[in-house]
Amino acid sequence: MHLRLFTPNKLRGALALVTLLLPGPLHGSLPPSFVKGVTVSCQTSGWEWATPEMARTLDELKSLGVNSIAIHPYAQIQNDGHVRFRSDDGFRHITLPLDWARERGLSVMLIPHIAYWGTKFLWRGEINFQTEAEWDRFFDDYQTWIVQMARLAEAHGAGTFCIGLEFTYAQKFDQRWRKIIAAIREVYHGKLTYGGNWDSFQEVTFWDALDYIGVLAYFPLTKTPNPSETEIAAGWRQKCAELAAFSKTHGDKKFLFVEIGYNESARAAAEPWAFKMGGPNADEIQRRCIEVALDLPRKCPAIAGMYWWKWFPDLPSHEEENYRIQTPAIKALIAKHWK
Repeated sequence: MHLRLFTPNKLRGALALVTLLLPGPLHGSLPPSFVKGVTVSCQTSGWEWATPEMARTLDELKSLGVNSIAIHPYAQIQNDGHVRFRSDDGFRHITLPLDWARERGLSVMLIPHIAYWGTKFLWRGEINFQTEAEWDRFFDDYQTWIVQMARLAEAHGAGTFCIGLEFTYAQKFDQRWRKIIAAIREVYHGKLTYGGNWDSFQEVTFWDALDYIGVLAYFPLTKTPNPSETEIAAGWRQKCAELAAFSKTHGDKKFLFVEIGYNESARAAAEPWAFKMGGPNADEIQRRCIEVALDLPRKCPAIAGMYWWKWFPDLPSHEEENYRIQTPAIKALIAKHWK
């Protein structure tokens, strides 16, 4: 038996040939770990998440290339600071979708929301109190509830947990949040984040205690009427540079867009947070904004993933909603970039 040896030049050539023949990542392809997420929302308290329609929703999202979903169970804020929440049921509307997602190979972010409707607060960013007693009430109740939700996330395999979002005033209480984070980490072992609003996430002081810098990514991109994809992309280039710089000052911790979305609105690029729909070229502007944002992972390495707002299980009682992305055109965009 004779062993034929390669000369160094032949060996390099052979290795180069093997490299060409082996499958590898395509130029500009998504990082394998990138979170391709969609928030599955509800029009009630969340019972929709425990219906057969939810299971079919998960199947459809997976077929489009989605690898993660988010759901947002509710507690209710009171004007005096109390937080009302369930404590005596099996939370089937939460545990079933978590289990169904895991069975389908989808990861989950549980992102509990504080409901504010029916109170003096117009959104979560307005939750504010004048007395120490009210703040104590809020944080004591909130910690009890959010740790309860973290236990569910741990028991049913949610890989990411968002400890809160949009609390423009409450997020200033650094030590309160560090106490909450420590209590959550005692019962939950996945990744933690917080959802800072697009215009105030820089004010959060406890990013070092979390795994991702979470942000609701409704950044204004351009004031140009009927902007082109090129103009929208230019707005994102500037924003990505800012995100990269912020990430660097926090030990290269990556961003997770816990929400990103665009309404069918002529103002979608200028005011992505606005609920008003319609206007000239509204559907085209929405499509352009979504197309550019879906391409961000290839151009903005500071982003670890994104969750699109929002999708609904298709139920007979379904009513039209703003930010709804389950249209044929947007489904095709998601599949184009993520499948």
